[in-house]
Amino acid sequence: MEIDKLKTLVQLFNEAGLSKLEIKSKNEQITLEKKVKTSVASSPLKTATVPAAVVEDQTVVKAPFIGTFYTAPDPKAAPFVKVGDQVTVGQQLGIIEAMKMMNEIKSPITGKVIKVQAVNGVAVEYDQPLFTIQK
Repeated sequence: MEIDKLKTLVQLFNEAGLSKLEIKSKNEQITLEKKVKTSVASSPLKTATVPAAVVEDQTVVKAPFIGTFYTAPDPKAAPFVKVGDQVTVGQQLGIIEAMKMMNEIKSPITGKVIKVQAVNGVAVEYDQPLFTIQK
């Protein structure tokens, strides 16, 4: 399946509020599933210590624990950051929901967001790259 088609499918899955979707055809099979569905705005926010890997003038911000990643405080809000945005140390980049607690993911450096690797509303693993920021 083409990556653009897959991205569109994931976006529609999230917007529809589904918890599971299976699509089968002769050549392909895709299963999308969410473990927990809660409102991002309803839980208190906590700040997480974010691991980061530095490669030359780029820093990769990684998930400090497993959970569901969100790019915005609620489904209808604009994302905290997008590719091309300038960020400062401590600026909120996203949220990871873990055990019904909302944890803020903040920038460890000042720079420009050059890549967003995580998908809104999708589970992330410990140490999974979320953002790449260039100094």
